[in-house]
Amino acid sequence: MILAILVSVAAAFMGWSVLLDWEGRIPLFGAALTVNSMLDMQWFIFALIVLFGGIWSYFEDRHVTVDFLAVTMSPRTRAYISLIGDIFLLLPFCMLSVWYGSKLAMTSFRTGEGSTQGGLESYWLIKGALPIAFALLGVAAIVRILRNLRDLRANEYHKVEAHHDS
Repeated sequence: MILAILVSVAAAFMGWSVLLDWEGRIPLFGAALTVNSMLDMQWFIFALIVLFGGIWSYFEDRHVTVDFLAVTMSPRTRAYISLIGDIFLLLPFCMLSVWYGSKLAMTSFRTGEGSTQGGLESYWLIKGALPIAFALLGVAAIVRILRNLRDLRANEYHKVEAHHDS
């Protein structure tokens, strides 16, 4: 992503709009690599980092929580709140996102959606990452639900720590 930013800034400074062009078409890039391609690439990469990084932080239980409330609750209460939130809020949201995100990606694929300003083609690739990411988040939620059910049944809970940036 940093390379895409640096190339975009340097090309804009130099007044270049087309960085490379070639005969024929290459998937995703089309017939040329332009400054707009580099700009599109930046938000593609950023979107992937946010989508899949968020899943990883959730799975590792490092996502944002209301720590000042959580540390005052018993581990059993935290497990129940997590279980209820995952079942009734997160899983339905993931299912809706996969359903509608898949339709969005398929429409983009069928219509050949791409940049109209000389940027990247094949927007369906980034739109296709949405249902994949939410499907993975749903799987992570199911794993956490099963873990919480196991812990509640065995009366064993993981310790919640307040995270500080200092």
